[in-house]
Amino acid sequence: MACVLLWPHPAAAFGPSGHRVAGHVAERHLCPETRTALAPLLGDLTLAEAGLWPDVIRSQPEWAHTKPWHFINVPDRGSVSRAARRDGNNVLAVLDRYEKELGDPALGVSRRSIALRFVVHFAVDLHQPLHVGRAGDRGGNLVPVLIPGRETNLHALWDGEPLRLAADLGPRARARALADPEDAQVRRWQVHSPLDWARESQRLRRQIYAFSPRQGPASLSRDYLDRARSTVDQRLLQAGIRLAGRLNARLGPGGPCSAEVASGQSNL
Repeated sequence: MACVLLWPHPAAAFGPSGHRVAGHVAERHLCPETRTALAPLLGDLTLAEAGLWPDVIRSQPEWAHTKPWHFINVPDRGSVSRAARRDGNNVLAVLDRYEKELGDPALGVSRRSIALRFVVHFAVDLHQPLHVGRAGDRGGNLVPVLIPGRETNLHALWDGEPLRLAADLGPRARARALADPEDAQVRRWQVHSPLDWARESQRLRRQIYAFSPRQGPASLSRDYLDRARSTVDQRLLQAGIRLAGRLNARLGPGGPCSAEVASGQSNL
């Protein structure tokens, strides 16, 4: 198992920065007891780094079967819960499975270390709206768009990296710039289940597809990009706060700290 957990340097791509940002946000919302429980599972990694692993390994033949785990396809007015139950190879079903493994100390450190990496990653993936996407355009991957200076696709845009400004700071500084909401709002976000997070992502489609279809890449307005940037930042903040809640609920003390966190209700 040790060879599986070796940490290769990820290639440059859309997404890693956002996963790091959410991980840094989560770290400031962990209970002390949760930090202690996470230490043997993380080894030398931070929570922000652990969430990158599932994207790195899915290009390896022995992990190729994990590729469908990162998303769920749902029609615009379709039932997210029905889609999650229809096929166990989707982000909601797999997150549910690995949360259970993470919370089972009988499974041992190696297996729970892998579970942790998937939990951290998929909690963030569910907050990227196009990971709860339309099958017809592969979650926006088949929708070309133009932004200043380049052509990309809608999914890559909502992964967040093309929305970053030249003056933007690194992931840790970006996480610090995302100011935490009031405690009452933190509690409201944390009591929502992963199924709720996925439904939120589905409801954002009106904003995501709010441009005129055309032959060839659609040119996105400054207003569209500014609003998308704001939405991505809020989703990363929600993802980090909610991830901490789920970890506290499973690994924390069950006392005042974890009283703020999400319930242990199932994802499906």
